[in-house]
Amino acid sequence: MHLVMKLSKLCNLRCTYCYEYDELSHKEQMPLDGIEFFFKSVAEYVLSRNHSIPIDLVLHGGEPLLLPPDYLRAVCTLRDKYFGANGIAHTTAVQSNLFQISDKKIDLLEELNISLGISLDVFGEQRIDIAGRVSQEKVLDNLQRLLDRNFPVGGIVVLHALNINKAVNIYEFYNKLGITFRFLPIFSQHNPPERMAHLMLSFEAIVAALQKVAKAQFAAPSRIEVLPLKNYFEAAVRYLAGQDIGVFIPSEHEWVLIVNTNGDTYSHGDPYSAAGYMGNIFQQSLTEIFTSKAYANVTKIRMERGETCRRCQFDRKCNQIDIVEAIPSERFYDEAGVMQCSVAKPMIQFMVDEIQRSPQTQALINLSCYQEEALPLLRM
Repeated sequence: MHLVMKLSKLCNLRCTYCYEYDELSHKEQMPLDGIEFFFKSVAEYVLSRNHSIPIDLVLHGGEPLLLPPDYLRAVCTLRDKYFGANGIAHTTAVQSNLFQISDKKIDLLEELNISLGISLDVFGEQRIDIAGRVSQEKVLDNLQRLLDRNFPVGGIVVLHALNINKAVNIYEFYNKLGITFRFLPIFSQHNPPERMAHLMLSFEAIVAALQKVAKAQFAAPSRIEVLPLKNYFEAAVRYLAGQDIGVFIPSEHEWVLIVNTNGDTYSHGDPYSAAGYMGNIFQQSLTEIFTSKAYANVTKIRMERGETCRRCQFDRKCNQIDIVEAIPSERFYDEAGVMQCSVAKPMIQFMVDEIQRSPQTQALINLSCYQEEALPLLRM
């Protein structure tokens, strides 16, 4: 279960497409007493489930590396107190824009056993500082510092109208460095913020770009995983091998909780909205939230979206996250009001076709590693 914690909204960049854009000057920090209450209740819940739920903490913002070192130490002390001491499997990652990071800060991350997710689009020039200057030169210098120290990093690439034609080049950049990354496309919206209107992508453009990247990855040895392509490939192998995974039921195994700075907690698909509001993790235990009427309503909404998967030839082959946890801009409805799977389904079919054309097909479909259900790793 991924716990995405908005420790603070304060940020030193003003990326054009940031969904926290209007709050990036806010300095409020998530209170430590609230975090302790949260971690304690998470630990109690996991222990009640016989340690069966690994916890992935994602320290998010804003820019978390702007927070004081002592604050990050305090958060990790609480982590160790409730997760480490109770033998709960857990990881901790910071999602950073990498605009400012010193050797001292890297030392701190190593001390606290925190890995790093970096946001680097490579092309498109939408990641700008407060003065409106493109941030990439500094980010690349800081990335090199991390690589020189063999510090583990993963990447996020926001795919938009100004860099989608460079999707293969972006893959080649990350592949050369050996950094696994995720594409996060900006889907078309009916009423996007004015600052984002020129960045919108159609579903067709997204599918075409992802297919080009997949072909590039198939064409030559790859050092990395590219998400969500890896998930689509695994679904295709299951389909060809006749293997099923379970229906994704959030109430049985939550994938992501988005925790706002004030403790309000939401589903991945509907953050900061009534449709996704589950409760307040600083005032209610996780068990109380998971047994609440609000949570039942959020789960009902997601399960209704999941009915789209039941009508699909790839049902129980893919993890269903693309539909069940789709954010509003990722949801497409036909003229009859029926939700459609506009990216995952054509991408899985593409993977099926590519595998069937490969001389290694039989070896691929005999792989047993795709039999188990596994929710995808989150990179935000």
